[in-house]
Amino acid sequence: MPEPCKLVEGEPCAFCRELEEFDVKYQAILEGLAEQRRNILQRINEHHDPFIQRLPLELASQIFVSCLPQHVFDSDPAHVSLLWDALKMSHIKPFNIVLGSICQSWRRIAWSTPNLWSTLPIRLHLFDAETQMELTLEWLGRSAQIPLDVAVAYSEAYDHEIETSEELTEENAGLWKPLIDIVNGCSSRWRTFVVDVPELVYPYIVGNGKPTSILEGLKVGPAFSFRRFPTGLSLTNALPMPSELVSSTVPLRLIGIGWSNLTIVRINGLYINECLVLLTWAPRLITFEINKLEPGQDEILPSPTPITHNRLECLDIFGLAEKETAQELLDFLILPSLVDLLYDSSYNPLDNISAFLQRSCCRLTGLRILNYDSDHFFEMAPVSGLQALKSLEYYGYLDGCLRCLNRPTNGGDSSIFLPNLHKLTIWDEPGNWSGLLDLFLSRPLTTLSVHLTHSTGETASIDKETALRLRDLVEKGHDITIMGRLLGDGQIRDLLPWFIEVLMSEKRMGD
Repeated sequence: MPEPCKLVEGEPCAFCRELEEFDVKYQAILEGLAEQRRNILQRINEHHDPFIQRLPLELASQIFVSCLPQHVFDSDPAHVSLLWDALKMSHIKPFNIVLGSICQSWRRIAWSTPNLWSTLPIRLHLFDAETQMELTLEWLGRSAQIPLDVAVAYSEAYDHEIETSEELTEENAGLWKPLIDIVNGCSSRWRTFVVDVPELVYPYIVGNGKPTSILEGLKVGPAFSFRRFPTGLSLTNALPMPSELVSSTVPLRLIGIGWSNLTIVRINGLYINECLVLLTWAPRLITFEINKLEPGQDEILPSPTPITHNRLECLDIFGLAEKETAQELLDFLILPSLVDLLYDSSYNPLDNISAFLQRSCCRLTGLRILNYDSDHFFEMAPVSGLQALKSLEYYGYLDGCLRCLNRPTNGGDSSIFLPNLHKLTIWDEPGNWSGLLDLFLSRPLTTLSVHLTHSTGETASIDKETALRLRDLVEKGHDITIMGRLLGDGQIRDLLPWFIEVLMSEKRMGD
């Protein structure tokens, strides 16, 4: 930009003064036109939206609230779903911000509807801390005093151009303390609290010091860490009594909550004695999901001892990386109310499944088994514990599973195995489609879901006769899906309509 003109005794010349005056008038005209354009857009919005604009504020607010996403946060604490798209690949705007960006009338409604601001997602990064604080204060102000679903997650700052990331240290982590203090200040209103931050940040999360807590769900786990976490979470002077806990690699003894109200627990990275102690702490527990069961034990907690839990209905043990850890856990358990079991036997022998079910005297109605030795499994499983089974989900070789399902139950006995099976889910590449469909003739099967583990094409193993049988079963009201990918198409979808259409068209051409 050229230097200001100073031709006349250090002052601008007449022409430059004329330009300056013109620029002032020009800017005023532009601002006036911009205001006129905003007014026109407002009238257009009012004309195009004759519905919301004419409703009472209370009713319009309720309509906005009903449009909110049904689930607030993903069960994985690492993801704040309101800040990411469905594939967790790119940032999106929270829904309440989107509503407020439509027009002034919608913004007025959105800004004055506290329920639209009951979900507070905070992603920590090393930039714009002051701006984040201002936005958080505004957000909380719009939420009035209603219960809050809060998520605090760490977002690593990364410069893709120079391929370097900002290193997190105690010093720069302390920059977040004022922002976290704002979140601490409303801890009495936390209904759900999701925290996924590095170890350095946990000491700052202490609550507001008041004994009041309405916490229903707690999801806690360290960002970018697969090791046991030496730092836990507790609120000063408050002992929350949540009904749901999701935790990743955080020792149970470092989570400062009351355990007696828990009904759902999903845990990643526990020792066996921690699992058993948790069951003694949580007598109301109904659903217990264990991922990555650790070998050994937490030395501070008591050694494993057998336990009977009378309320537990659903037990999931999966994602195992060490041998025989699940077997050891089952040896200590008696679960008389168990109705649904998921068991990963990929690294664990199945010999003690029979003893566990007999000892528990439970009658399973749902079983999900990750196994590649189906013959061995069904030989070990007692008929008394499985004859009531209605739903079977099987990860393994289908042919072996079919041999088990079609064999007599007690050596020479003509009665069938799993006679009450209503739903079957298979994860495999079926070769024996005829035997699979024969199950509809021998059992009250109503739902069949096959998940193909490889992409398929026109040379799929389904022949025309099988396609006809599938079509007939669907027409009779059976729920059948074949989930998979076509060659060259990465999208997982139901391929059954495609199979029927392709094979039936080939049949017509052959005729």
